[in-house]
Order: sequence, then C-alpha cells, then structure tokens
Amino acid sequence: MYKILRKETITPSALLIEVADERAKLVKPGQYALLQLGDDSEPIPLSFLDINESSYTFLVEVVGKTTLEIFELLEDRIKFIEAPCGSPFPLRSYGKVLLVSKNWGIAPLINVGRALKEERNKIYFIHVGENEEKVFLTEKASEFSEDFLLFTEDGSKGEEGNTNWAVRFFIENFGKPDLIVSAGGNLDSQMVSEIAKEKGISHIAMVNAHILDANGLCLACRILVDGSEKLACVDGPWFDGTKVNWDYAIQKELFYKEEEKRALKEFMRQLQRLKARKK
Repeated sequence: MYKILRKETITPSALLIEVADERAKLVKPGQYALLQLGDDSEPIPLSFLDINESSYTFLVEVVGKTTLEIFELLEDRIKFIEAPCGSPFPLRSYGKVLLVSKNWGIAPLINVGRALKEERNKIYFIHVGENEEKVFLTEKASEFSEDFLLFTEDGSKGEEGNTNWAVRFFIENFGKPDLIVSAGGNLDSQMVSEIAKEKGISHIAMVNAHILDANGLCLACRILVDGSEKLACVDGPWFDGTKVNWDYAIQKELFYKEEEKRALKEFMRQLQRLKARKK
C-alpha cells in the first residue's frame, strides 16, 4: 500500500495526487508509473509531474472508468504502484525547444521541460485544451518557458485553435524551433509530426498505448517505429515522432473503445448506487 499525501481537485474533471514512495529518488525525467487503485481495478500508466526525495505527484484527468474511480473513490492509499517505468527522455542541449501538450499531456511536458531547461535549452510552451475544463497547470508551465501560449478548441479560454493551427501559428510568429516535443494524444502528435516533416524540424513524441504490465510481457503496447515493432512500455514512451506509424498507433488506441465505454457506463451506475447508500 502507498500512502496518499495530498489529493487536490483542480478542475471538475482533474486532480493532483501526491504519493509517498522512497523510489521517487530513482525517477528520471520522462518516465511514468503504473498504478492500481484496488484489487478489482485496472492498472493504468500515469506520467510523473513533480518529483521529491520521497514522494511524487501525478495529474489525473478523468478519461475513463479507472481515472473516474481514482477521482471519486481514492482516499488515503493506493494498493499497487510499479515505478519508475519506461525509458527516460533523451536530455541534451537541442537549442530552441517547443513543447506542445494536449489536455493531460501538460504534466509529462512540465516534468521534461524543466529538465530540458537545466540543459540550457530555450523553452517555449503551447497547451491545447478541448475546452476550459481541460486547461491545467498553466502557471507551472509558464515558470520555465520563454513564452506560454494557451489555446482551446472551443475558444472557451485563451485563443481558439487546435494543435495543427497552434503549432503553425507559433512557427509563423516565433520562428522554427530546433525540436518539438508533444504529449497528450496520438492524433495531435500525428498533426505535429506532419508539420515537423514538412518544416524539417526534429520531433519527439509520447506515444499513447495500452500498457498493462510495464515490463514488456503482455505485448499489448506494440507500435511501429521506422517499420520496426517497439514496445511503448519499455522502449518508450518517447519516440522520434517523424518515424512513428501514427495510423497504426491510433488504430490500436481505439481497439478497446467500445469495451471502455461499457466499463465506464457500468461503473457510473455502481457509483450512483454507492452515493445513494451513503445518503
């Protein structure tokens, strides 16, 4: 069991949780953890946001059954955590770096962005939210950025625009970066990848995949990079975005969509019954 030191709701669909764990000192920028709330819960990967000597913090955005379970039912402990997992981000001096996040993707990019800043890179940050509820942690992202640009797809906060429009706007007004780093959605990273290829810009992306054990045993997280199979859980989550087969990654990401919808619907029924009994 792992003790929860802090649980803070930051929007109607997102929270921060800080967990006590002596393994925190082993975490490197860009890695993630696999969390399981209880015996019957599905394990899910979460990217590290903040790292301390004996604790770490995650951003949890409600996107399905398990994240809703954490949001609604998490109390003072989590049953199981495997950490740290995955390969660290390839840190070095790239020059001018543009970070592009979608929704929850702002958390891993804050973690990576701070480390890139320490490598004397010049950091610029774009965050794109579906709507105002999907805008998180903007003050943290602004702290180490030369400029922070906020967009929402419905125009409810910041400027209106999607990832494709936001990145093209940046290049037109701020010039070409030496590297673009993206996280938060395969479809959005595919947009970034197409721009990077078009403009001759290096691109490193976090690839979303179904990660069940984080040790490369289940093979559920297989993706194609430069024509070869890679495992997102151990080889990633960071890959050369211009070499990722994004159509394949998106297809695999959608593979369990119907099952996920049914699981969420059933859990919401259970949650309503639980809340009714408490009243």
